[in-house]
Amino acid sequence: MSMPPLANKTKSGREYFRLDVTKLASGTELRLSLHVLTGAKPGPTLGILTTVHGDETMALIAVRDLLHSVDVGSLSGRVAAIPVANPLAVSVFNRQTPEQHGKTDLHEVFPGNPEGNLTQRMASVITANLLDHVDALVDIHCGGLGGRLQSRADLDASARSNVYDASLKLCRAFNTAFVHANNLAGTAARYCNGKGVPTANPEIGGVYLGPQAEAAYVGQAVAGLRSIMGSLGMIAVEPQPAKKQLLFGVQSRFEVNPSVGGFLQSNFNVPADLGRRIEKGIKLGEVIDLHSLEVIEELRATVTGYLFFSRYSGVVDAGTKAFAIAEEATSTWL
Repeated sequence: MSMPPLANKTKSGREYFRLDVTKLASGTELRLSLHVLTGAKPGPTLGILTTVHGDETMALIAVRDLLHSVDVGSLSGRVAAIPVANPLAVSVFNRQTPEQHGKTDLHEVFPGNPEGNLTQRMASVITANLLDHVDALVDIHCGGLGGRLQSRADLDASARSNVYDASLKLCRAFNTAFVHANNLAGTAARYCNGKGVPTANPEIGGVYLGPQAEAAYVGQAVAGLRSIMGSLGMIAVEPQPAKKQLLFGVQSRFEVNPSVGGFLQSNFNVPADLGRRIEKGIKLGEVIDLHSLEVIEELRATVTGYLFFSRYSGVVDAGTKAFAIAEEATSTWL
């Protein structure tokens, strides 16, 4: 096995590497792309992952814009990015790897297994070539195929206190309205946290939201990444007004999802709805039977709190994630 590109600091500049994973049944070589910006001055290595889920593609455009915006001459340290973490899932615009057996959600199999299934092998290559060489990690997700709106940053609630605090600093720097202390078992973040490396897992924007919303979310993601780089001393950034942020844990997360399939008519389907205070009992949407065209279910808020994700109108099945509220009584303003 060749030495990972990040094992040694290279000279200042921009580099692009192709990381071998395996050969597919089609005869195609499965490879991952690694972009590395090495600054003229010493500093930390920031790792960035996107499209761990193949239908969450907005963030890779934000990473492209970020890489183009960074002047390596004034950069301290390195930025190392794998913008397409799961090319097999991206190619079919699906959340998980299209393969025959085993765990197929890349977000649940880190650090992976070089002798495992395709999903585990990709995780192993990401671990060996990126995660094992970073001082901080940002793993960006967004609303995928189903059309969810999101704007928060997650950290692993189980991280030891010093790593949790450093991860919270990264999440706060990303500057979304919500910070979620989540269960990140099996993720790249959990693996890095176990090595003492802080992480942030932003969930921002979505796909097919229209040009105006998409441009706004991409801009927010780039600004968030630059703000994280500024907090790590990698670049000079203009101070941004810090948003009032709500920190909530898993016990404060209340989802309202359909129990039957049909057409979801959403009452909260624009970006400005995120962060809105929702009273218990408010109707979030309703499910219309696709055949009888009758309303067959109303979706109402089960607690009073703040809407942190919501779904566009469209076809759903039973259990499809539709709305989620951070309970006011058990959450904390930072």
